[in-house]
Amino acid sequence: MADIFVSYARTDKARVAPLVAALESRGWSVWWDPAIVPGEEFDDLITQQIDQAQAVVVVWTTASVASRWVRGEARLAADRGVLVPVRFDRARLPIDALALHTTDLDDWKEDVGARPFQDLLAALSKHLKSAPRTTVEERRTAVCVLPFTNMSGDTEQEYFSDGITEDIITDLGKVSALCVTSRNSAFCFKGKPIDMKQVARQLGVTHVVEGSVRKAGNRVRITAQLIDAAQDSHLWAERYDRDLSDVFALQDEISRAIVAALKLTLLPEEKQAIEARGTDNLEAYDLYLRARALRSTLGAAESLRSTELYRRALALDPRFAHAWAGLADALGYCSIFYREMVTTARPEMEAATSRALALAPDLAEIRASQARLSLMRQEWLAMDENLSLAADAGGYREYMLAVLGRAREAVEDGLKARRTDPLSITMSFTLQLCLDINGRLDEAEAEYARSKDLPGDRAVVEWRAVTRMMALKDARLEQRLTDLVIGGWSWMAFDAELLKVLDQPGAALEIVSAAFRDPLYQDGARMGAIASWAAYYGDKDLAFQALRRGFVDMHSQTIIEIWHPIFRELRQDPRFKDFVRDLGLYDYWRKSGKWGDFARAKGGDDFEIVG
Repeated sequence: MADIFVSYARTDKARVAPLVAALESRGWSVWWDPAIVPGEEFDDLITQQIDQAQAVVVVWTTASVASRWVRGEARLAADRGVLVPVRFDRARLPIDALALHTTDLDDWKEDVGARPFQDLLAALSKHLKSAPRTTVEERRTAVCVLPFTNMSGDTEQEYFSDGITEDIITDLGKVSALCVTSRNSAFCFKGKPIDMKQVARQLGVTHVVEGSVRKAGNRVRITAQLIDAAQDSHLWAERYDRDLSDVFALQDEISRAIVAALKLTLLPEEKQAIEARGTDNLEAYDLYLRARALRSTLGAAESLRSTELYRRALALDPRFAHAWAGLADALGYCSIFYREMVTTARPEMEAATSRALALAPDLAEIRASQARLSLMRQEWLAMDENLSLAADAGGYREYMLAVLGRAREAVEDGLKARRTDPLSITMSFTLQLCLDINGRLDEAEAEYARSKDLPGDRAVVEWRAVTRMMALKDARLEQRLTDLVIGGWSWMAFDAELLKVLDQPGAALEIVSAAFRDPLYQDGARMGAIASWAAYYGDKDLAFQALRRGFVDMHSQTIIEIWHPIFRELRQDPRFKDFVRDLGLYDYWRKSGKWGDFARAKGGDDFEIVG
């Protein structure tokens, strides 16, 4: 059973979802009604959960005060002595709730460091057997390196100042005593007025590094300063004038100076890791950084362009392991969207991964590339093994855990990743998808709304927003699909045609069936989308045919779709057990013992699908 039960009015879900996420991020398990499995008796399940929860958080709003369900749940919790009430909008409390201290959350603004949220944590700690878990990230000093300003007077030199920033972020990330904000989140502040306290609050950091770069001819001037974000005071500042050929040594020097100013000890292996830059070729490194930035946008076209930059970097330095790993990653991603690359990209991806592994076998990015290859080959045990070695892999771990059916584990990892990389469109997309698979669709919607302000390509985000409405049978589906088509985000050519007959199942299925036979759609990812529409319109036979063609025959990387709520009814069909056997997932579960959230062993050679 969960540590905390959250009671609230259904109309307040979007407001409550960030509160649930914040509580989960502290290490407590939380139960709220998105966890209800269809078919279970609502009253019995609610009573059971409240009876066994260590604390019950009741969210009072105007709507919940008027709800007999919420008031009843509050009374049950009060009788057990585990009620912890909070309030929004200064709602007028029920008479029997006035005697208890209630925490007002109007000013928490989804900030885990805010006083109202800290008051709530203190109240919860009195009821729970253990205090909220302090993560490694919270124990360490947290630093954000803001994009260094290009002072060269030439916008063409922007990539160089960005490269310096990237390098310092990478270097500091090798220091075990530091928690470093990701490049994606740090670069969201580029070109904007900076309020240090706001940066600290938004990213959850204690210190900020900022600086500038001026490049002229063969000379470079770099200024850098370290700021205590809470006090907005300078701890260290320095200016460096060097020959351009000394830039790598200069970056090492700046990183070591920041570590020293923070009064941290740099371990010998960390010093060695900082100095191991992967290449001594400045041009190759610049190309690598530009390629990586393009790939981080989540855009298909940008990722395709990144492959050419990676290749150019490798032509200059064939021993650049990071670039080989980056090329493998970009090729794997592109092969989802470009049908002509489905077969051609894999041999090059395999060669790039092999080369990277030979050059730097311990690099996390390489383990992520190996995991992706295992996904494409449907070698699940090998994928699981590589995931354990690819701790920081830009959403790979969460995505692939969900593929294996370990959906709740994927969400837990995703919530932690969001805390350290809150402005990454890639991490937000992965978290939305994992929440969908868990059936926590309202939380996914809240994260989708948050993601609209994040930089990057939105094609895959908007498609998943459509499938969420399909699973919910929500009237917003038409508007979501319209936005997808008008925004140019659709990679399914029939979407515009389907939009015209969305409320006509017969006509819609004719379009979907024609797409299933059309050569234009004969790749795994598009078969997955066809299966989704078939399931939405109730054609199980077509849905199973598309799933088999896309995932058994074509080994699509988007196999995560089979656990989406839109296929919940299909998962109860006896054919689904044969389907997952043919995928090799049953063999993985049986050998690893990691049955996850959708399957359960029954003894002998049998199993059942649950959820």
